[in-house]
Amino acid sequence: MRLGCFPASFLIQKMIRFINLLAIFLIFTQLNIGAVELDYKNVQKTAIDNSFDLKLAQYDISMSKAQLKSVRADWYPTLSLQFNSEYNKDLSGGKGTFAYAGNTMITPYTQFRDMFYLTASYNLFDFGIQGRKVHIAKQEIEQKEINYNLQLKDLKLKILELYAKAQQYNNTINTKAQILTLYENMFTNKERIYKSGMSDKLSVMDEAVKIAKIQNEIETSRLELKNTLEDLSYYTNTQYDISDISVKRLDESAPYDWSLVEEKGNSLLKSKVDRNDYKIAFIPDLTDEARYYDIEIDKKKAELSILKRQLLPSFKLYTAYSLYGQNPNNYYSSIQDIGQRSFIVGISSQYVFFDGFKNRSNREKTKLEIEKLQVEKEKKLAELDNKYRKSYKSYESYNEELTTNKELLATVKEKLDAVNRLNTNRLIEQNQLLSTKAELLNQEYELEQSIINITSKIEEMKIMSGVDSL
Repeated sequence: MRLGCFPASFLIQKMIRFINLLAIFLIFTQLNIGAVELDYKNVQKTAIDNSFDLKLAQYDISMSKAQLKSVRADWYPTLSLQFNSEYNKDLSGGKGTFAYAGNTMITPYTQFRDMFYLTASYNLFDFGIQGRKVHIAKQEIEQKEINYNLQLKDLKLKILELYAKAQQYNNTINTKAQILTLYENMFTNKERIYKSGMSDKLSVMDEAVKIAKIQNEIETSRLELKNTLEDLSYYTNTQYDISDISVKRLDESAPYDWSLVEEKGNSLLKSKVDRNDYKIAFIPDLTDEARYYDIEIDKKKAELSILKRQLLPSFKLYTAYSLYGQNPNNYYSSIQDIGQRSFIVGISSQYVFFDGFKNRSNREKTKLEIEKLQVEKEKKLAELDNKYRKSYKSYESYNEELTTNKELLATVKEKLDAVNRLNTNRLIEQNQLLSTKAELLNQEYELEQSIINITSKIEEMKIMSGVDSL
């Protein structure tokens, strides 16, 4: 008998060999006692410890603190010491006179000259310009610290996304492997019935197709899990072996009583889920993003204030103390002649009354930058609020899905109980019992996927609100 262009017996033999190989692989992976447990909090902490972006953000904070010290230094007086040692040769044969060229004095003497010049200057009064520069430098530090927190939040959300995917793919592999075992038994039963002449070949091939589909789902999930673990490895700097890993629940402290208990007499798993109301307050104006823009606007306002004060005169205190020595014939004698010659002290003031409207243009530009930052802040907070609302809507949808799956699970369990009673009285064939068990496992799988979605959304909202534990 042929099915299509291939002998049916040939296809069945090929399928059985493939099933046996896959079964051996699944047994090996499930019996691997030394499997590594993937824990969400540990993965998150490892990713934080190994994050290049967070390390760079810490350097930015340190550099801003160093910049603050540099700006504060302008509050202190400036002290400088100058020493000049020179030889002046008169080329006019003694007929020259004192002359000036710009700031240079030309003397008519041939001599060695040495001078020490100690000067000090101090910013006496600048209408608060220096204080505002220090304020900007302090705000820069706080802004860099907020940027670190924003980088940390983005990293947490990325790790959460990858971990939830890994948990779902792992759940798919484990559950579908159990369903595959049931389908294999159903295939064996159908083949036995076919050989006894009580069934047709198409019925056997239907079971083979179901096995092929479930195998494809397992392999697809394995590939996706492998890719997800590779992405996770980039952040944690840890290599994961897909054949030697198990993924723990995302959040042990989630508001759900989630337990898997082995049912007596078979390998089925029961699920119990108790949902509590869970809502996290989210106020966009209190987020780090809002504070970041507030600081940036405050810095620009300080810059505008500095530009306005630059139109006012500034006052400096200066003083100088000089020692001078000279000798017409001997260098060392000129050094020995060094003595006190002068001391000066005074106040200088500078006032720029026209700069080609440069200051005015800078003030106009800074005002526009402030207005632009205010619009950018409103846009960013609107995006954050929209993202949070979408997360909460997804959370509510998953809760509704969870309720539906729980009801379906209860229905399937009732059906399984009825099938078990009929099987006990030998009023039903074995394959119908196996099919119902597979249906129950599928519903268990859907229920657990809902749990993963819900707990991941709860964690996402906690991270966005800044109330996560780590």
